Amino acid sequence: MAGSEPSADDDRDDAFAALTLKERIAVATAQDPSKAIVVILLGLFALTFLVALSLVYPTVAGFFLLGTLLLTVLAVGGYVILTRLGG
Repeated sequence: MAGSEPSADDDRDDAFAALTLKERIAVATAQDPSKAIVVILLGLFALTFLVALSLVYPTVAGFFLLGTLLLTVLAVGGYVILTRLGG
């Protein structure tokens, strides 16, 4: 039958699915280092912007930092909940 034998693409998909998040990031960085450099530069720009904002408007920067921390906690919490439900 045509659908009974797995193709070579299925084997590669299974191998990639078995990788951890850190390994996937390493593979993506190795495949396209220019994107990794852009992401690092954007992160450094955001950090520099936050420092400059905190020097001029410390209250506004504090709200931005608090919002960022809250969003990070929600994202990590959601990730943990979804991984426990899924596996």
